Amino acid sequence: MSPNKIEALTFDGYHDPWIFDMWIRDMNQFFEWHNLYDNRKVRFAKMMLIDEAKLYWRDIENCLKMRGKPLITDWTKMKQKLQEKYIPQSYRNKLLDQ
Repeated sequence: MSPNKIEALTFDGYHDPWIFDMWIRDMNQFFEWHNLYDNRKVRFAKMMLIDEAKLYWRDIENCLKMRGKPLITDWTKMKQKLQEKYIPQSYRNKLLDQ
């Protein structure tokens, strides 16, 4: 990767919480570099979800649609939903202790 080019990585949902945490950090760096608005962050992040993570996010969106609720368009809310799935409480507690 050249110093002038920041690339976004995919996340498949099969890795440990540390990998997910690094993906979030990389996405935040990517968004900061490209100065994206929040609704574009969510749309872009959805494209970076693959395999199990993509299926999980589709389930989230389908549940929201079925309940007549709006889809998530806020990057912070999307991160929170994904963290509920991919960062166990024990890992969160460990991070808070550090």
